[in-house]
Amino acid sequence: MKALTIITTLACTTLLMVSCKKDNPQDPTTDKSDLNTFFSTNCKNNTQHFSVDANAGGVIVGIKGTRVYINPNSLLNVNNQLVSGNVDIALIEIYDRATMVLLNKPTMGKLANGDLSTLLSGGEYYLKITQNGQELHTTSGVWVSVPTDNMGGIQAGMSVFDGFIAEDGDLEWELVEDTVAVAQDTIGGSYYEILDGQWGWTNVDRFYSDPRPKTVLKAKLPAGFDQTNSEVYLTYDGETTALASLDTYTADGFFSEHYGLIPIGLEVHFIAVTLIDGELNYAIQAATITDGHIQYINAFTPITQGALAILINDLP
Repeated sequence: MKALTIITTLACTTLLMVSCKKDNPQDPTTDKSDLNTFFSTNCKNNTQHFSVDANAGGVIVGIKGTRVYINPNSLLNVNNQLVSGNVDIALIEIYDRATMVLLNKPTMGKLANGDLSTLLSGGEYYLKITQNGQELHTTSGVWVSVPTDNMGGIQAGMSVFDGFIAEDGDLEWELVEDTVAVAQDTIGGSYYEILDGQWGWTNVDRFYSDPRPKTVLKAKLPAGFDQTNSEVYLTYDGETTALASLDTYTADGFFSEHYGLIPIGLEVHFIAVTLIDGELNYAIQAATITDGHIQYINAFTPITQGALAILINDLP
């Protein structure tokens, strides 16, 4: 289990709802394996690599400000022996909805009953430390600082979630028990401080809460586009740190959030992505959620990743 700590000083360190359905002549030319390869490639392209002397320890700082602190002589191999010499550190930082889409890392957390519900993120990251290709571990010698300014400042009620890849390749977040992510002001800003004894995906979050009545949500893509070649996401207007995913596909051909957890009256944007002839295509539609809401997404449009990122991050 991961734990959290408050670091008192770091001075010694130098991180449209559309109501009608139309025929669409587009034909999908991809399957989920191609789309998963697209997402995997983006993960690789967003991975930063660092080297640190395990004996001396050190600090690495990601492009977006994530800091990883490694104490001297604190890294162990599979035989629980201290390692010496240089170690390799891989880091991915996700602090915006566009990156969540392009890397397929939405903020869906598991409830106690196993249902998935939307999380408000304070930042996602991936961390791995290896030597000569062998993964290392530590008991207490590594901690991570997640900058709060990237996601709108300090948020109360934040906890730590570990990320696990489901059978369909999607990432699901599970709450680390008995954790409270306390933000601490340090040199250069405020951070959530996380003791990280294991590697992989980590997210600082809290569950989205809305008192309004809830409904099940469905979305329909053009003919031929389904769970084998497309992904459908949902942004909540006013909540720029959340990205929900329609994680199931029904027998009658709908993407669905089948748990009945979407607030009626919520203003949202649907985002659908697919590949056509190897080219990224998208659709974005605004809607206000109604009881039993069904969203028809009628066409895809080709776009570059950079242009799509701008569109997504400019959503309310």
